[in-house]
Amino acid sequence: MTIIRLGRPTPWRGIITSLVMGAGATVIGMLLALFSSHPENSPLLLLFLLLPAIVIPCLIALNQYAEFDPQTGLIRINGTAPVPLSRIDRARTRTFRGVSSIDLGTGPTRKERFMVANGPFGSPRVERDWVRHLLPYTGLPRRGQMLDAGIGTENLGSETLEDVQIFAQDSLK
Repeated sequence: MTIIRLGRPTPWRGIITSLVMGAGATVIGMLLALFSSHPENSPLLLLFLLLPAIVIPCLIALNQYAEFDPQTGLIRINGTAPVPLSRIDRARTRTFRGVSSIDLGTGPTRKERFMVANGPFGSPRVERDWVRHLLPYTGLPRRGQMLDAGIGTENLGSETLEDVQIFAQDSLK
């Protein structure tokens, strides 16, 4: 069986979109400026080409992905060392402007998390289906198991498995 990728190491979709949008805005702006009463503003519109130059490095730096190997049961998050699926013990769900997303990971830092989302630039349906399939095998706390490791305080870093499964079933369609 092959490795299941959730997200991509290089966000090609966002890179291509920013290149097209930057070039398109420049061309349309230049044409409008050339045929307007102030053609001297057309060189200023070359600044639209800075959009991809700024957006692409940000997309690469902020990219999150995971690779799951079904044969071994190990998941590699953002290129780090593979860990068992049961090490995923943190989850956060949110809906913002119609886009629902689930953050899963082993810790609070960006290097330890990955995101699955719906929406126009979100994860493809196959990836969202795989996340729903893998959720029961994660180490997310169950209802009634909200005590943190030996300290006796509530685990506020994660939602429960049941809440995440309900959210994934209802919102990640």
